[in-house]
Amino acid sequence: MRAILHQLPTAVCVAALTVTAATAQNSSQPEPGDVIQSVPPPVSQKPELPPLNITDDQRAKIKQVLRTKNTEVTFQLKTTKPAQSFDPALGAKIPTGLKAHSLPPPLIYEMPALKQYTYLKFKGQVLIVNPMTGKIADMFSET
Repeated sequence: MRAILHQLPTAVCVAALTVTAATAQNSSQPEPGDVIQSVPPPVSQKPELPPLNITDDQRAKIKQVLRTKNTEVTFQLKTTKPAQSFDPALGAKIPTGLKAHSLPPPLIYEMPALKQYTYLKFKGQVLIVNPMTGKIADMFSET
């Protein structure tokens, strides 16, 4: 009985290594930092958010709610000064020194699609940002 108890941890380790090796061989070339999931369903290593379709009425509501937030980017800070020359455009990646904010709960409750996005008030514009890629998903005038 003792012999079986001493061999059990070794058998478990060998089985785990075999499953890991088989999983690694079956998957396409993993990238550094990828986590191999052995239990289905597989999880995408490069998740994408659904397209954001905001109507003019929704933009007006966003402007109204964000008007009360003092989150406009200023360029006096060392981290934001390099972003002063950034010209925002749809699909452009925001500079690393800029930190986007979560959208306020009232907006998220009314427009659940916004829950996965963040925003920046930058040079008189509201930028809706995909936080996973740092790219601008939508933009409109702040006023």
